Amino acid sequence: MKFLKDKKSRILNAANEFHAQVLKGSDLLQDCINDLIEGKLDKAKLEKVIKSEHEGDIAKEKYINILYQDQRALPFLIEDRYRLIKYLDIISDKSEELARGLEVFPFDCYDDIKKDLKNLNNTYEDTIKLLIDMINLMETDFKTAYQKSFEIEALKRKGRESKFKILGIIYQKSEEKSLRIYLTSKICIKLFDMITYAEEISDFLRSLIVKYPSK
Repeated sequence: MKFLKDKKSRILNAANEFHAQVLKGSDLLQDCINDLIEGKLDKAKLEKVIKSEHEGDIAKEKYINILYQDQRALPFLIEDRYRLIKYLDIISDKSEELARGLEVFPFDCYDDIKKDLKNLNNTYEDTIKLLIDMINLMETDFKTAYQKSFEIEALKRKGRESKFKILGIIYQKSEEKSLRIYLTSKICIKLFDMITYAEEISDFLRSLIVKYPSK
C-alpha cells in the first residue's frame, strides 16, 4: 500500500510542477499585456515568459518519464494523461509565441481599446487558472471538476464579447496604418484563441469524466 501511495505521490508532484509552469507563463503574459495597455512594455518580462515555457518543457519531460516508468497512473490512464500534457504544452507554446510577437510590436496600444483588451486579458488569465484547477480536481473530485468546465464555457463567451468589441473598434480606423491595425488585431485574436483552446481542453476532461464515471 505504501508503495502505491509513493508512486501516486511522485506522479502528482510531477503533474503539479508542470501545471505550475503553465500557470506561471500565463501569469507573466497577462502582466506583459497589461504593460502594453499602459504603455510600459518591459522586454525583460517577455523574456521571462519565454524562459517559463522552456522550464515548462523540462517539467513536462520529467512528468512523462515518471508516467512511463511507473506504467500506471490512477485515476485515469497514462494515454489520457499524455494527451492532456500535450494539450497544456500547446498553451505554453502559444504564450511564448505571443510574448515573442510583443517583443517586436512597434506600436502603442490604442486608447479606445484599452478597457476591452484588459478585460480580454483578465478573462484569458481566469480561464487558465480555472483549467489548472479543473485538472487538479480530476485527481480527487470529478463532480467539482465537471462544474468547473461550465465556468470555463462562460468565460469563453465573455472573452468572445471582448474580442469582437476590440475588433469592431480597430477595424473602423481607416485612416490608421494598416500594419498597426493588423498587429493589434493579432494580439486580440491570439489571446482569445488561447481561451478557446483552454475550453477545448475542458471538453476533453469532461470526456474523461464520462469514460471513468466511478471517481
